[in-house]
Amino acid sequence: MANPGPEKERQMLGLFLVPGVYLRVLADVVRQLGHNDRVLYEGMAFTPQDLKSNDSRVFVTDAVVMVERALTLAGKDGLSFTLARELRVTIHGTLGFAALTSPTLAGALDSVRRYLQLRVPFLTMAVTDAGNHVLVRLRTEFDVPTQYRFLAETVSATLMMLAEQLIDRDDAEKRGFALETGKLPGVKVQLTSPEPSYYSRFAPQLPVPFEYGQPEETMVFPKGLLDTRMRLADAEASRMARDQCEFELQKALKDQGDISYAIRNMLHVMPGPLPSLETMAERFCVSSRTLKRRLAEKDTTYREIEDAVLEDRATQLLRYTNQSVSEIAYELGYADLSNFSRAFRKWTGKSASEFREGGPDPAPEVGP
Repeated sequence: MANPGPEKERQMLGLFLVPGVYLRVLADVVRQLGHNDRVLYEGMAFTPQDLKSNDSRVFVTDAVVMVERALTLAGKDGLSFTLARELRVTIHGTLGFAALTSPTLAGALDSVRRYLQLRVPFLTMAVTDAGNHVLVRLRTEFDVPTQYRFLAETVSATLMMLAEQLIDRDDAEKRGFALETGKLPGVKVQLTSPEPSYYSRFAPQLPVPFEYGQPEETMVFPKGLLDTRMRLADAEASRMARDQCEFELQKALKDQGDISYAIRNMLHVMPGPLPSLETMAERFCVSSRTLKRRLAEKDTTYREIEDAVLEDRATQLLRYTNQSVSEIAYELGYADLSNFSRAFRKWTGKSASEFREGGPDPAPEVGP
């Protein structure tokens, strides 16, 4: 199977959908910042009117194009922080309601972690206990380097603003975390990107400090703060909202069709090294055992899918680039060239050098 061409890859990414309301708000913010938001819709198969429906969905590939255009117009104006301010809790639908009614801030974060892909399918969250602090790390599923800073900044700022608005201040004060002048004590956001020029203008308005040039995209919370009650805590309402989120998540996964095809598509747009079975199972919100069983029902395994994707990438890189065999092995995630050489011979019956000497095909095959 050959690497898909741009159009086929676009269709693959299109398996993932973004709520239209986010793009509608994005366009509104671009207009508020003094730019022509109509530019964002040029060439799209939908109009601003189409995005007014609460259940509208847009291909993630179209969302990427709109965000890129918005950044070109208003990125230097602080688009991320301005957008975060407009993304109020009700915009996030059942996920927002589940967080809003969670018994504690920890419960709210757990709802966001589990169901974030329903709203932002190319981002995931991982929560780590680090002694007196809890670290919430953001990771991107797709390689969108021009937008990653924007996504990380927007999502982090949105979560911090909502946390500041929704926690019970009296309970926080009793636990030693008094909110003074709208600031969340002991909380901070760390981002890998350099500090943008607009940050100093927004810093006084943000509930937490943002630290740039850090090793990872991380939100740092004092562990004790996570036990704080939410202002509108309602365990039963939160459970019902989470049940609805779970229903939506499983429906979304089912709508993607053949899970082996969905995994193959996802792996095709991920940079190497490819994720483990356990990581992929977490991405689909199932156990690794369940994922193995579902793949067995399709007469395949995760290793077989992974090998097919790696073989495809390797052959395309050998045919259509001037990269050395060592460079290709490294790009595919092989730390040891000999391991790559053995794998390639197993896939094709030839060494990588022999395969390259055979010359390229007239044109790469397109399709699954």
